Amino acid sequence: MQYLKNSVCISLLLLMAACSEDFVTKEYQNGVVDENFFQNAQDAEQALTAVYDIVGQKGYYRDAIFPLGESSSDNIDEQTGDNGDFGFHYKAISDYRWVPDNPFFTARWYDSYRGIFRANILLEKLPEIDMDDAIKRQFAAEAKFLRGLFYFTLIISYGDVPLITEVLTRDEYSNLSRSDQALVYAQVEQDLIEAADVLPVDAAELGRATRGSALGLLSRVYLYQQKWQETVDASVEVINLNQYNLIDDYGSMFNGHNENSEESIFEMQSVARAPSFWSGQSENLYSVMWSPMIGWANWFTPSVDLIESFEENDMRRKASLLLVDANDSIDLNGDGVLDPFPAPELGSNTVFFTDSNVRKFLPEGQPLNDVNNFDINFPIIRYAEVLLNYAEALNELGESSDALVPLNEVRARASLPAISISEQGALREIIYHERRIELVFEGHRFFDLKRQGRAQEVLGPLGWQAGQHEYFPIPQEELDLNPNLTQYPE
Repeated sequence: MQYLKNSVCISLLLLMAACSEDFVTKEYQNGVVDENFFQNAQDAEQALTAVYDIVGQKGYYRDAIFPLGESSSDNIDEQTGDNGDFGFHYKAISDYRWVPDNPFFTARWYDSYRGIFRANILLEKLPEIDMDDAIKRQFAAEAKFLRGLFYFTLIISYGDVPLITEVLTRDEYSNLSRSDQALVYAQVEQDLIEAADVLPVDAAELGRATRGSALGLLSRVYLYQQKWQETVDASVEVINLNQYNLIDDYGSMFNGHNENSEESIFEMQSVARAPSFWSGQSENLYSVMWSPMIGWANWFTPSVDLIESFEENDMRRKASLLLVDANDSIDLNGDGVLDPFPAPELGSNTVFFTDSNVRKFLPEGQPLNDVNNFDINFPIIRYAEVLLNYAEALNELGESSDALVPLNEVRARASLPAISISEQGALREIIYHERRIELVFEGHRFFDLKRQGRAQEVLGPLGWQAGQHEYFPIPQEELDLNPNLTQYPE
């Protein structure tokens, strides 16, 4: 079984299993309810698959990761106009016209809590299931890793959020209020530490969490809290696993040619035509939104500032961007031939805002005019990120010379010269820049600028306002259901 790929029916099962006598008064004779579902190891595995399923949903790495992490930043400058079913919402995020009913804000909130509910019910039911104790512990660890991922994403997206670690009754749910994010962070850390203690070094099956997954995410969680020594310790633990390396071909991690590589620590498994792209259950990646072969697919415009930020000879530029009049090429029709960009004679678009197009996450080797071909995996945690976490934390601890080692390892892969500067302030800016370029379009930029305290400086000229745009608004329908919840900003 490959996780995240067989979960539509499982999701329906879990929705049915969630029903209790508070909501359903008719007795089910043949249906699936929590009393007759969580009976054996197979039931537990199906429930765990349903938790993993959230990773590939709209609010997470299938879609919202791009507008929420990148359109909100200086990497993207939407110039499409308010067109189409989704173009309006991409541009509204880019322009800081944030309203509670933006579908990406809504999807992020509800998918997060769906995943948390599924993890909670599995963790509650596991002790009662007759199954091998070692497998039971592993399933619990995977559920805790995923719950930690969902809560961390909620914190950076919405700030103080309701902390729920058990299955709630209807009355308990309707009385939810915000929890101090320090408490939520503490739960995330606990979940990830407990998961790392149990999870195997090698994935049980493709797409499942490992010890490296939990430790890699933990290094990110500590980094966001400026817990520098803890970041170093978690990063070193990942490095010392001797499981991960930077691969030579950077671009191949994002075009379908080198998925689940030795650089991948945790990855969303995308599937073409499962079902079609336009289905609500699609597992195709949303990079179709910047295919140069589809007329309406221009909702993700690289900013001029980003384009000009790449150093000369940085091989990541051609792997991340397609530039007009730069002798760039890409296989547009899936015939194995590199075509010049743009190529109107082959059917490509003719107008590109900022004379550029995102290349990262386009499925090279497949026709880029078929929306069902975009089965590109999303690398949620990469070894390169852990190295940059390590470098940043070392520098902040005053160990700037040591920070050059992981930093220059990342730069060497990009065919760039080593950095020798060890003055803390100057090196900090270099690490920030390296992080922007290495992780471009992977959903980190907006959240990095916030945690670095640079949002006003960098995003202020673009419309970002302190006290208004640190966090996304909670969906209005959630506020209507829970009167104790408060909106951001208040």
